[in-house]
Amino acid sequence: MNGAESDRALARLQAALTARSVVMGWSEGLEVIELVRAAKHAGWLERLRDTITAGGLSRASGVALEQVTNVLAVFETAGVVRSEEDVFCLTDGFDALLAGAGGVELTAALDLVETARAQHARAVLRDERRQGLTGEQALTVARYWGTRATSGSWELFDLLYRHLPEYRERLEAGGPLLDVGSGVGGALLTTLGLFDRLRAVGVEVVAEVADELRERADEAGVADRVEIRTSDARALTDESAFAVCHWAQAFFTDDARADTLAAILRALRPDGLLVLRELFPPQQEATVRGALDRLFYRQQRVAYGLSAEDLAAEGEKAGFTGAQVVDSPLGRLVLLRKPLD
Repeated sequence: MNGAESDRALARLQAALTARSVVMGWSEGLEVIELVRAAKHAGWLERLRDTITAGGLSRASGVALEQVTNVLAVFETAGVVRSEEDVFCLTDGFDALLAGAGGVELTAALDLVETARAQHARAVLRDERRQGLTGEQALTVARYWGTRATSGSWELFDLLYRHLPEYRERLEAGGPLLDVGSGVGGALLTTLGLFDRLRAVGVEVVAEVADELRERADEAGVADRVEIRTSDARALTDESAFAVCHWAQAFFTDDARADTLAAILRALRPDGLLVLRELFPPQQEATVRGALDRLFYRQQRVAYGLSAEDLAAEGEKAGFTGAQVVDSPLGRLVLLRKPLD
């Protein structure tokens, strides 16, 4: 092997070693997730909601002290636990996540990771071999994005509606509200809890998701004020029936959007208001997280990366007027109006 060939071989080896290190870097998150999942299943995370020593956790679990210490070292480095000397407990964020504060739950996050992994594994298959989300997988996505009607979510939505004073006035007056793409009811049930005169209709196409929405409406004590329809929003036959509408546009497929907007326009009263949220804004810089999210949602043919301005233009093309982009605690919102004529 001459000098040039030797240099090329060395460069290739160094490149391979660098790429191998990158792969191991990718594996960190996966390994931490598996360790968190196992610790949750074994009851460790629940014990770590109170302060406990490594020795105490070792005795309670029957696992060797060295092994417990090594697990806790991973968790501390990953921001799952904090310590003072030999006393450990969950960080505030993970304690809240484990408790399911406001319906934001660790289980839902772990389940979404599994759903995304399953979908990514199919991303290299031909179209005819790929599969969309099952009803249970769609429920997993809805649970991840949904909150529960609690004091925390009421406070958050109260702040949000202060940025939409005219919309809020109509909610206070009783609506009625049309909620399109209700999921498990994060926005719908929280809003009903905030405004005790409000009546609403929620539309959800996935049967498994709609069933859970009904259960959550019962739990929230608002089932008598909401009608939940398991149907495609494009099939809405209501005309001039609603004062306001919320559309969870981020979860609607490309081919359903125009007809869904047309159905909403028909269903709103003249001068009725539609609000939508910029959930997946365009990314200023490319990131692995952003690329993976785009891959996952575009596999479902869901519109991804639409700015508030894009949403405003889409609404005006459908016949709405007076588009306003509003900054809020939940990101940028778009407010649209059905013409009086």
